[in-house]
Amino acid sequence: MITVEHLDSEVVPVLELPKDERIAYCKTDRWIGYSRAQEIMDKLDQLLVYPKSLRMPSILLVGRQNNGKSSIVARFSSRNPVQVSATGSPIAPVLKISMPETPSESDFWSEILWSMMISHGDRDTVASKKKEAKSILIYAGIRVLVIDEFNNLTTAGKAAGDLLTAIKMLSNDLKISIVAAGTQAAINALNLEPQMKSRFEPAALDRWKLNVEYLRFLTSYEKLLPLAEPSNLASREIAPLIYAMTGETIGSTVKLLKEASSFAISSGKERIDEKVLKAMTWTREDEWDEISRRV
Repeated sequence: MITVEHLDSEVVPVLELPKDERIAYCKTDRWIGYSRAQEIMDKLDQLLVYPKSLRMPSILLVGRQNNGKSSIVARFSSRNPVQVSATGSPIAPVLKISMPETPSESDFWSEILWSMMISHGDRDTVASKKKEAKSILIYAGIRVLVIDEFNNLTTAGKAAGDLLTAIKMLSNDLKISIVAAGTQAAINALNLEPQMKSRFEPAALDRWKLNVEYLRFLTSYEKLLPLAEPSNLASREIAPLIYAMTGETIGSTVKLLKEASSFAISSGKERIDEKVLKAMTWTREDEWDEISRRV
């Protein structure tokens, strides 16, 4: 007889689905509100109700690649979707964009316009894009502009300073807060504009350690995996093995759990244990350098 005490109630019905559908469910992105993520989410929520002022507060969410930054800002954005006012006008408290790979001020305004589904010509001037972007932000009632991949500013060369100034003036003129998310290079980008940097509060996502918080994360994630048997991921036997395989980023841990749970279903094992983990083909992120030296 299958026991389901190890699963969230919403996951239990998934056990009755065919294997391919259960595997697809395992690979779906999930939100786990671990302590640090929730602390940052609370800070972001506070920006939405901050009264308009001359210097609006902003936040720089910084951490290593694949350590949860994009998940947090995506969650923040999805929790604040576009709504329609009583008069039929759109209200969008949060707009999320990504900094272009090799950004310029023109690219930045285009990113805003495309994100708001406003078509425009590639040959439009920076001034015209800026005017149209600011108009639509005002019309939609944007309170917070989220800029993911903020570290791409370091590839902008001489244009980086002008782009930072444009973002600062956008915040000034529209009285909106900026949430920038990126790797450690995002801090270097802000150093180009000290006045802009002074408006940001850093929110760091530290490297994960094999501690109580990590074990809590594993316990929470296990409840969302439609496996017929408990895996006891936070146990003394399994947790260190998962941590050793994934390193210090939560993204790698999630990727491993998605693949391991899929393997457990397809093989009929129905739980993630030491044999499943060791049977997988898995490469740690920091092993890529070793691979490059071998080929």
